[in-house]
Amino acid sequence: RDLPSLGMLSVVAPQLSLSTAHVVGARRAPAVQMAAGPMYDQPLAPSTMGREFINSARKPLSEYVGASQELAAFPGGGGKEGAAPVPWDPLQLSELWKVSANNPDVAWLREAELKHGRMSMLAITGVMVQSAGIHLPGNADISFANADWAMAPTTLPPAAWGQVLFFIGLAEGQTSAGLFDLWLGNTEKREPGNLGWGTQFLSKDKKAADKMRLKELKNGRLAMLAIMGVAFNHVIPGALPGCMYN
Repeated sequence: RDLPSLGMLSVVAPQLSLSTAHVVGARRAPAVQMAAGPMYDQPLAPSTMGREFINSARKPLSEYVGASQELAAFPGGGGKEGAAPVPWDPLQLSELWKVSANNPDVAWLREAELKHGRMSMLAITGVMVQSAGIHLPGNADISFANADWAMAPTTLPPAAWGQVLFFIGLAEGQTSAGLFDLWLGNTEKREPGNLGWGTQFLSKDKKAADKMRLKELKNGRLAMLAIMGVAFNHVIPGALPGCMYN
């Protein structure tokens, strides 16, 4: 019978013929299994929901910059005795794609992590700058003098919010090429987190470039914790002892 989505097949596994896809989806046990049990031995996804893509070659979590091998000594990491350490993933979120193509690949999760980290770095920097009394000049219609970071957005007029939303939509639209391919693990069109901005400043040496990528990732993770702490401290005063930002 015909496959439900030839377009998706061409994106995820263009090298597979139609007959090969049927063999992969129906006749062969998953060759990329990293765990055992009904969830992996008998995937929940029927052939019309992505089972044919379960065995597609995917980049494992261990090959991504910033995979937390430092935590391999804790439950969920380390692998067998004498084996190389594996990334810490106790909930096996990086393997959800094996259940169904409706679940995201690690590439999509990394894109989401980088985007949240970048937004958090901007957010916590904004909180610190505003709280220090440094503001944009503004004009007669718009004032940026409100130091309360939580309430300041409510003081902007609709026209200002329209400009903000327009810029967000423009930026998201211009950088969306290949975005949804990441859901299925295809990174040919787009590297997770690469918006095409600033790549010229990265070193041509892969190891040096990966070090910079790791720094961004770790700073983003720290910023996510920081802005969450400040937010909780605002809603529940004293929730973060010693925090100077409310």
